[in-house]
Amino acid sequence: MKILFLNDSVDVKSGIGRYAWEIIRRVKERGAEVIVLTRRKSDLDFVKQVLPDTFSSKGIFSPLRKIRRYAKQCDIIHAFDGYPYGVIGALAGIGLKKRLVINGVGTYSVLPLEQFPIKNLLKWAYKKADKILCISNFTQKEILKRIKLNNIEVVNLGVDCGRFAGAPRLRSGQASRIILSVGALKPRKGYHVAIRAVAKAKEKYPDIKYHIVGDQSHTAYFSKLKELSKNLGLEENIFFWQNIEDEELIGLYGKADIFLLTPINIENNFEGFGLVYLEANASGLPVIGSSDCGAEDIIKDNYNGLLAPQNDVENTAKAIIKLFDNQDFAKKLGENGMAVAKEMNWDKTVDQYFKVYKSIL
Repeated sequence: MKILFLNDSVDVKSGIGRYAWEIIRRVKERGAEVIVLTRRKSDLDFVKQVLPDTFSSKGIFSPLRKIRRYAKQCDIIHAFDGYPYGVIGALAGIGLKKRLVINGVGTYSVLPLEQFPIKNLLKWAYKKADKILCISNFTQKEILKRIKLNNIEVVNLGVDCGRFAGAPRLRSGQASRIILSVGALKPRKGYHVAIRAVAKAKEKYPDIKYHIVGDQSHTAYFSKLKELSKNLGLEENIFFWQNIEDEELIGLYGKADIFLLTPINIENNFEGFGLVYLEANASGLPVIGSSDCGAEDIIKDNYNGLLAPQNDVENTAKAIIKLFDNQDFAKKLGENGMAVAKEMNWDKTVDQYFKVYKSIL
């Protein structure tokens, strides 16, 4: 079996790069031959920087001749998002009789279905696909609102429990209460909600420290968050990090009391899954997330975490305080979270992918 993967990158410092790499390396370890075409450069010899550096409908046609050369060598084309990679995969496979798998991830598996002319391209690609594998029930629901399909199913992402279970348990005896968020700093991640909630929780717990780890390239939003922190008197409580090594991130998971991420749906931009909730659970942390998004596939309210309504500062603050007020309850959620993470592992995800591969060949 030889598989051609299409994705933005295999950079583990980005969410989509992390999930692609975790799948690709396991598929490769199980004996499948792989070629990976990306938009960003990699030093791996089986990763080729071929995909266009533009999402325009015209731009995606430019490299098709080169992509088809790789497609001819493979049995399956597997695109890690609807647009542009699912469309590119469908176009590259025309006349080659190759099987096509498209992952339904999040925003770019749904938003283009509302945009002319690319919505017609994406609808055509979805119908042409042998299988669409959505990473969450929410993503599947959003796709099916816009197009009728019978080739679609949900396969959740996973986590490498061993990587995060090594986080040292440093919380007992700490002088301060620590909250951690991980994810790119962009409006749909809801940091402006989380920061306001932390400010409210600080009224009862003035020793709160809030660490936010994520790409800061969305400079306008990052500036707003820093200004908001200043206006709320949190300059000494909030710490922004980016480009940190895995060891540092695992150390932060080990020090934290609570993991917090409060995504919001902005038009058709949404959180497709929330891999970081699983990473936090694997580290033994109780998590706080938002309802009405992909996070609901991971977070079972009052079992391994707490769900708050989107854009709801008051209820998010209450969730934080509830966990700080009830340490035994928080510990139990963390323990349950570790069980959830063990169940939702990458090997299980890849098992399901191989079943799909074999079923369509």
